Amino acid sequence: MLSEFRKSLAIRLAALYTAAFAAGACLLFGLLYYTLARSLERRDRAAVEQRAEAYAAAYEQGGAFLLRARISADSSPEVRSLFVRLLGPDGVTVFATVPADWVAPEEERRLVPDGWGGWRTQEIHSVRIPRDAARDLAVASRVLSDGRLIQVARSTDSRAVLLAPLRTAFAAVGATALVLSLAAATLLAWRATRPLRQVAATARRIIEQDDFTARIPAPAGSGELAVLVRQLNALLDRNATHVRVLRETLDNLAHDLRTPLTRLRGTAELALSDGGDPAEARSALAACVDESDHVLHLLETLLDVSAAEAGVLSLRREPMDMSALARRAADLYREVAEQKDIRLRLELPPTAPMQGDRIRIGQALSNLVDNALKYTPEHGEVVVATAATPTAVTVTVSDSGPGVPEAERPAIWRRLYRGDASRSQRGLGLGLTLVRAVAEAHGGTASVAASASGGAAFQLRFPAA
Repeated sequence: MLSEFRKSLAIRLAALYTAAFAAGACLLFGLLYYTLARSLERRDRAAVEQRAEAYAAAYEQGGAFLLRARISADSSPEVRSLFVRLLGPDGVTVFATVPADWVAPEEERRLVPDGWGGWRTQEIHSVRIPRDAARDLAVASRVLSDGRLIQVARSTDSRAVLLAPLRTAFAAVGATALVLSLAAATLLAWRATRPLRQVAATARRIIEQDDFTARIPAPAGSGELAVLVRQLNALLDRNATHVRVLRETLDNLAHDLRTPLTRLRGTAELALSDGGDPAEARSALAACVDESDHVLHLLETLLDVSAAEAGVLSLRREPMDMSALARRAADLYREVAEQKDIRLRLELPPTAPMQGDRIRIGQALSNLVDNALKYTPEHGEVVVATAATPTAVTVTVSDSGPGVPEAERPAIWRRLYRGDASRSQRGLGLGLTLVRAVAEAHGGTASVAASASGGAAFQLRFPAA
């Protein structure tokens, strides 16, 4: 369980988010810290530069005496924190003022020329600074007109003292924020990846329990995962349809092939046991060919119906005229109609253009016309009519036969269904199923209603070109 937890996508996303947050926070703090340190450094530098300029002006105005007086008179804490010294041209310190927290200067006396041929005693300040060798200084120097050098310096300890609590506060706040961000990222990532876990659980259920009705709970919203879940559910629905159609096809094949194969076997056995009469053998072979054709036709029809219902029927769409196609289907059965003394009437506009597979639609129309002639009695009438509107093209085949009871109308489209009025007729029970499948494969519909003469009126409706 712990291993799976560590491998969880949510945990890895949370760790990645937290690492990104930590990197961003460190980068932001580093930038702020650098900006603040540079600002303080510039402030210290500007302060000592300003003091050096003021003290140089005082020296130029009144010499070392006025400079010393100026420094002594200025008792502000800012000035008391400054180190100021005056260096002679030879680098010897003339005088210096040292902050209280610095090392006090060591004094020594030396004999120096008095300028009159004699000597005088002068105090030399030997200053050792700073106390901490690692201390940073902000230093400004000015060269005076007589060659002397004045230096002003300030320790940056105050800057370090100001920045140290900032580093401590960032460490404490950063650690707390890091823990909170990890917890929040884990929670959010766990919630965000819930659809993925549901997908895995549903797939496991389908694989382990063969439960093809299992579906993934669809999350609300229109995000990527919600769209993914809906698409996967649609895919599962389509796969379930394919499996159902496959099972029904196999069941239908087993049911429909049993009878013709039994007759085929019986005919062959009869041919073998007739004593070798060539005429009987040829008759049996002819019967075998007829049954073989029947089986092949059954297989082809079942495959077409299954492909159409599964949405994978191959269609060769091209511009076509429904009126011309309906006229051709009627012409194919005109001789059959004449033999049964049935009037075959056409009600066709000049053109009814649409896009479709003329072979498949022609097959559906032939099934409807054949079905109408099969159930229309002698001296009856079959009407084939087409109509075209800006949005749809319809073709209607109506007859004057017994019609279809309203209670049976939803069932006649099912495979192998044969109503009471059709049980005396020879057929596969797949004609109307194929008609509806072809119509739906073209994005259309198939329906049945009562005709004006009391029979049945089958209508196919297709989208217009």
